[in-house]
Amino acid sequence: MNSKRVLVAYGSEACSTAGIAEEIGKTLRDDGFDAVVLPADTVTDVSGYDGVVLGATASGTFPCPARPSPSQERTGHSG
Repeated sequence: MNSKRVLVAYGSEACSTAGIAEEIGKTLRDDGFDAVVLPADTVTDVSGYDGVVLGATASGTFPCPARPSPSQERTGHSG
């Protein structure tokens, strides 16, 4: 069993992204990961995870405010 913990965070306007995020989480769990699926606007800290999958709507809008990582805040880089 894989002991890696993965966060699947999503922003969804019409709930379809939420459903896809749940499917990704299920697939990760089936592959042995400890996957947690949460709405992105409820996530305040990702330091407890080994990986993060972030999903948003296909329209390119993200209904919750995105926050830069601490390293992005220090450097001013967005990616």
